[in-house]
Amino acid sequence: MNKTFDRLIDLKKIVSEMERELGLETLGIHEKNVLFAVSDLENANGKARTKDILSHKLTVGISRPSVFRALNKLEGLGNLKRGNSTTGEYQLT
Repeated sequence: MNKTFDRLIDLKKIVSEMERELGLETLGIHEKNVLFAVSDLENANGKARTKDILSHKLTVGISRPSVFRALNKLEGLGNLKRGNSTTGEYQLT
């Protein structure tokens, strides 16, 4: 088997274990990518606004309704909360 493919498999195993440790194994791929995008935007900009979430590299291939469903689900699960300053802003809890 190709060494690059083997390394990719090893990385996937590591990521899966990290997701289990964080309690993310029950989330779908869209929810995970939205959550990761919010975290990335918070780290980079101090906030995660809806327009930035929609255009983030991890979510750009996800339809707008699916992103909003994921945001609502993550908020309901307690992974995210709406920002205090304006509408359309989210933060990790």
